[in-house]
Amino acid sequence: MIIIDKLYNSENIDTIIFDIDGTITRWKNVPKFLEKSLNILGVPYSEDALKGLFQAMKLLDMHNLTTGNADEDAYSYLLEQYIDVLKEYGVSGKELKDTMFELEASETYISDETQEEFKYLSENYQLIAYTNWFKKQAIKKLDRYDLTKYFSAIHSPEDNFVKLSHVGFIRLLKLHNLNPLKTVHIGDSESDVIPSHKAGIYSIYLNYDIKSKDNIPEDKMKLVNTADATITEFKDIRKILSKKSA
Repeated sequence: MIIIDKLYNSENIDTIIFDIDGTITRWKNVPKFLEKSLNILGVPYSEDALKGLFQAMKLLDMHNLTTGNADEDAYSYLLEQYIDVLKEYGVSGKELKDTMFELEASETYISDETQEEFKYLSENYQLIAYTNWFKKQAIKKLDRYDLTKYFSAIHSPEDNFVKLSHVGFIRLLKLHNLNPLKTVHIGDSESDVIPSHKAGIYSIYLNYDIKSKDNIPEDKMKLVNTADATITEFKDIRKILSKKSA
């Protein structure tokens, strides 16, 4: 479903920058994923452990933003600091991180039409991926669905700035010699829509959870109002970008 479409010059677009997590791949069930990872290590799952995971991930973004250095050791340290039960069972943050990294790709899924849509998009646009997650983990997810081959480049905080600022998008424009008026970013979160918009790139907000144009939460309306287009299905991308031929 197309919620709103203000991308009037879509026929000029020649490059798409994709977010990955939540946009291309989606989690089956994050609590179950954490529970499975902890059980492998002999550690019981709890709501506090889940809160600790989310806190560790949030602080990892802050670490990447302030230091410009994304590294797995920092993530391991944060997991150990904020998931208290690990210490009780003598499990390190690195052990949990490694276990989750092994399971991560298998705990995701994609929409039925995604592979077909990528084939079409790759034939008509240059595709670049830009994730806030670790690059090797992002590639594992794309590999699982045979999508890596469609991207000319894949970027993460390991080789670019974290997507909490428009600076990373500006760098991509320069690095790949892109015209912002011919480039669109597609993502599912504030860290996609707001920074890309500030960088002067067109933005498409993809939110799979919106079911009606008339009942959008206030925090999501901010992104709807900022983005050049808002859609609820992956196949809507083609509809937004193909208006001229349609």
